[in-house]
Amino acid sequence: MPCFNMWTPLLIVLGTLSACFGSDSSSGVVITSITPNQLQRTTARTLDLAIENLPELPGQLLCAFTIGETTVTTEAIKQTNGVKCATPPTKDIPSIPVGQHNITAKLSVRSSNGPDFVTTKFMFFDCNTYSSCTQCVSSDFPCDWCVDGHRCTHDTAENCRNDILITGVSRVGPSFRSGPAFCPTIRGTDIGSQEILVPSGVKKAVKVKVHIVGQFIVQTRFVCLFNIEGRFTKVNAQLLGDVIYCDPMEFTYNSSVSNINASLAVIWGGSKPLDNPDNVHVNIYKCRDLANNCGLCLALPEKYGCGWCESSKRCEIFEQCDKGLGAWLKRDHTCPI
Repeated sequence: MPCFNMWTPLLIVLGTLSACFGSDSSSGVVITSITPNQLQRTTARTLDLAIENLPELPGQLLCAFTIGETTVTTEAIKQTNGVKCATPPTKDIPSIPVGQHNITAKLSVRSSNGPDFVTTKFMFFDCNTYSSCTQCVSSDFPCDWCVDGHRCTHDTAENCRNDILITGVSRVGPSFRSGPAFCPTIRGTDIGSQEILVPSGVKKAVKVKVHIVGQFIVQTRFVCLFNIEGRFTKVNAQLLGDVIYCDPMEFTYNSSVSNINASLAVIWGGSKPLDNPDNVHVNIYKCRDLANNCGLCLALPEKYGCGWCESSKRCEIFEQCDKGLGAWLKRDHTCPI
């Protein structure tokens, strides 16, 4: 037996709604599905809510979307297995905070004459908040990446015309290129490392392996951009096969530390960086700050190429020991007593 029927006076109905439907579990009223179950924040759609044990209620049914302190209601139309209602106008949906990609609303169904009698959660996402292909197509949302447009979108028909498309892993249906493996990306060094070692004060031509998709990328101009202690240095680069060769530049830093990391970006098309999901970077180091005596210097890992310069009594690379002319002890030598 329901708590009330169509002949129950309205005041009695209002008084008993909370008792009858105060919680989803106690009332047996449950939203079993929502189609679609999430939505791009900049679009509006009609939602189909499948609801078990939907009661007969007086007055107009409403869907209420609550985000933070704001609640927006839209008209709900009763159907055989639930209700359908529109999402709020996009202007009424708050912006997604910087660094986040979605916001969650409390979605309630209520009578215009009473309180909520069933609630659930509904998510609004925004593909535009992703700035890299890898993040975009790896997300939990149906987002795709336009390669030449260098943007993440929920609407490829509108935003990826005549472009190469990388579809997201959450996108349903067949796809020629799906997932982050197809993104234009820095893959690492030729020895498979994510770290490029460079002694401070040395001029070096950095090279990295890359994955490129699209002939238009191959034909564009490439630039390597290094961030050293907040100072950005840009040099031209060439693509040969699957390797980007950055023009030589001097790597140096001023901090009183043994080594620092400098970020690396490979830019194509003027302003479009290749993805760098593994954080391939340059490690700039000073042998003299890694070791302050001969014994420690010769015990340093071979990858640094450090040795003991007898004339300066400092740990240095060979080229910096009297400009390569001094007596320089390497790892297999014995320190003087």
